[in-house]
Amino acid sequence: MKILKYLLLVFIFGFTTQTLLAQGGYEDLLFEEVEVEDPVYMPVIGIGAGVINYYGELQNDFSNLIQGQPTYRFNVYQYIDKKHYWKANLNVMLGKLAGYERSYTDTSKNLNFFSETFGFGINFEYGFGNIYKGQKRIRPFFSLGGEYINFRSKTDILDNNGDKYIYYPDGTMRVGDRLVSRDYKYETDINSLNRFGREKNDASTYAVVVDLGADVKISDRAALRIASSLHYTFTDAIDDVSYENKVGRIGDKTNDMFSLTYVSLNIDLFSDPTTKIIEKLFADVTGDFDYTMIADSDKDGVLDLGDDCPDTPIGVAVNDSTGCPHDDDKDGVPNYMDKEQFSNKGAIVDEFGVELSANKIRDGLLTDLNAVDREDMYMIPVSLTWTKFTDTTPGVIPDKFKKLDVDGDSYISFDELLDAISKFFDDDSDYTTEDLYDLNSFFFAQ
Repeated sequence: MKILKYLLLVFIFGFTTQTLLAQGGYEDLLFEEVEVEDPVYMPVIGIGAGVINYYGELQNDFSNLIQGQPTYRFNVYQYIDKKHYWKANLNVMLGKLAGYERSYTDTSKNLNFFSETFGFGINFEYGFGNIYKGQKRIRPFFSLGGEYINFRSKTDILDNNGDKYIYYPDGTMRVGDRLVSRDYKYETDINSLNRFGREKNDASTYAVVVDLGADVKISDRAALRIASSLHYTFTDAIDDVSYENKVGRIGDKTNDMFSLTYVSLNIDLFSDPTTKIIEKLFADVTGDFDYTMIADSDKDGVLDLGDDCPDTPIGVAVNDSTGCPHDDDKDGVPNYMDKEQFSNKGAIVDEFGVELSANKIRDGLLTDLNAVDREDMYMIPVSLTWTKFTDTTPGVIPDKFKKLDVDGDSYISFDELLDAISKFFDDDSDYTTEDLYDLNSFFFAQ
């Protein structure tokens, strides 16, 4: 029966609180997540890596934007408008540029260079957050800015012994009479070499930077950026091939450029949270909410729907599963009322939990009780399953009680019951306490 009771409670809760759960559950009656008004947004840090590709008079070793020399990128950005469409970015770049050319017909076009590059820049970025509604997991952006670039370009023109490579029209490369190949050790500084008679030898320049990509939201404080930028420099001398060269290899008037394709992780460590949890002073409940679902009349922590003892006095400890006060000695009197909390198992006690003596029990059974008026009576149907003694057959006295049927009418009368109890307390009976319980149950079940 107790299992069926709890199954019924589970069903009632599941059916009647469907609307409440759809709004976030019982906790939403007391707690609510709200947006923070005017949160303070601090700078966001980004760390990334990618590949860099050079575009100039010399050839690039790679043919697409996702291949190239390794580079690293660090940035810090800050929102500059309330709707968070615009950002100001500070960027730092550490990368490498490289290029080469090889010609069999023109020996002046056998050049190469390698440059370690450092760049520092600022740009202004616009995020296309207004082109669609709803949750913005992916947010395209476009930015435009400028940067300062420092480069140290070197070339590989000497072998391991310090002898110069010589290129021949037949396509061979020699040092003296020996056929050799490049060792790819860029040992000679281009600016100090000044092999083409250029008056100005740049070691730094400025560039215009155009950046295009998208941010993929990971959480409220983290986003993954995938982007590619084009850096148009104000020099034509990164590769040592310039239209300003006086002799030897002379380039065109197009300035050198490079692209940077990168992935970075942007993390917001310092801004205020966009939402916060507040505790309501009063539950904000509207509609046809049934308050009995959360009622606890006796304030014992067990809701009335599952409380077997709904009138427990305030402050009395109860069983978490039933809501009833503790009864350690199982005598039917709860601890807070029990004046004798360690009664013997099976003992008969009074309303205060005090064990009754044999004389008191006998006196109680022999006490004359006032009759009840007919109009105050009502019938309660009795079933065998309501009694403790269930091993009975109607009209048949159990073998151990047959000797009590003195008049032989196959029925244990009240006088025969009292006689058996009296003999028990007079130590003139072979029945045990359990036998008396069974006899009592049988008497009311017959």
